[in-house]
Order: sequence, then structure tokens, then C-alpha cells
Amino acid sequence: MPISGDVYKQIGRSAAGAVSIVAAYDRTSDRIVGLTASSFVTLSFDPPLVMFAIQHSTGSYVSMVSSKSFGVSLLRDTQADVATLFATTGPEKTGKTQFEPGTTLHVPLIPGALAHVECLTNQIFISGDHAIVVGLVEEARTFDGLPLLYFARQYGTFCPLEGS
Repeated sequence: MPISGDVYKQIGRSAAGAVSIVAAYDRTSDRIVGLTASSFVTLSFDPPLVMFAIQHSTGSYVSMVSSKSFGVSLLRDTQADVATLFATTGPEKTGKTQFEPGTTLHVPLIPGALAHVECLTNQIFISGDHAIVVGLVEEARTFDGLPLLYFARQYGTFCPLEGS
């Protein structure tokens, strides 16, 4: 028998993760859609693949899974307000945010992020109440700074252990 929802939520709160904004242009309206994701991970070196998960009930679900490309902005420690905004529902969040265009693909990116990743949608897998979106990385840039992390329902950043 599977674990309870409460136990499952406790597992999620025990896993620290980098915070990203995944954004794309809606294929029909060309408006920007996006969400906060702590599920973004690198997947494969050759070919260069990344992935993120998106819940079916998310307002941007249809636009995100039908998009041919998407941008990922790995947030820096000073961008918790952006993460909080994109964790909300509704299209107005993109109107409250500045974006910059991708350098290779037609994707929206968050200025000042720790990294920008531009992807072509490669595969989509349906698993439970989520879709797993796999992207082929066409362009990526990293910048100096500290990452925004999410742990136990709180934002924070990385602090190296002494002697490591």
C-alpha cells in the first residue's frame, strides 16, 4: 500500500532543492507562461538533456507541455520574491516580471539569474499527477553568485561546511 499524502509531503519538505523559473511562450497567444520549479535537474550529458516536472492542475500546464521550447532561469539567493510570485496561480504574475529573450531560442528568461538554460522540448512523460518534460539544451550560460534553495518550506542559500 502506498504511503499517505502527509508522509509524502514530509519527504518533499526534507529534500533541499535549487529554485528555478521555467517559462515559455504560449503557442497560440505568444504570451509568457511560467512556474516556479524545484524539480529542475540535469539528466544526460550526451546529448545534453534536462528535465522538470509540472502538475496537471497547474494553470500553465497546457501551454508548457505544448510549447516547442522553454527557458530555465536558476535563481540566485536575492530572487526569492520572483520564486514566490511564480509559485502563485494566474497569468498576472508574468505581467509583474521583467524578462529577457534567449540568445538562441525564442524563450523568456529572468534577468539576473544564476544561470540561463534554453531548451527545445524533447520528450514528455506522464507520471501520476505530473508530466515530466525533457528538454534538449541548445544554449546555457552561468553567472557568479549564490543559488536560491528551498528547504522545509523556506528559502535560503548555500553555506559550505568548514573544511570541505
